[in-house]
Amino acid sequence: MGCTANVVLITPHTIFVANAGDSRSVLCREGKAVALSEDHKPDSPIEEARIKKAGGMISMGRVNGGLNLTRSFGDFDYKRNKSLSYGEQMITCKPDVK
Repeated sequence: MGCTANVVLITPHTIFVANAGDSRSVLCREGKAVALSEDHKPDSPIEEARIKKAGGMISMGRVNGGLNLTRSFGDFDYKRNKSLSYGEQMITCKPDVK
C-alpha cells in the first residue's frame, strides 16, 4: 500500500509546492482555480522513462499493470532494485518541487 503527498509553503513573496503522487494543490485566485501541481501518472514521458529504466513497463496506463500513479510513499514492491537510488525506482517518493 502507498500514500501520496502534497506540501505547500507560502511566504510573502513565493509559493513552494512539493508533490509526490496523484494528490493536487490548487490556488483560488479571483474566483478561478490555478493548478499548483500536476499528478504523477504513467503517461508522462518523464515518468515513463524512469519506469522503463528501472525495468518496469506501462500496461493499460498502469505501472506493470498495477498502479496508476508513479510516485508515492510505500508501494515497496516497486522499489526493490538495489542498484538504483530511491529517486530512480519504478515508483519513487521523490517529489517534484516548484
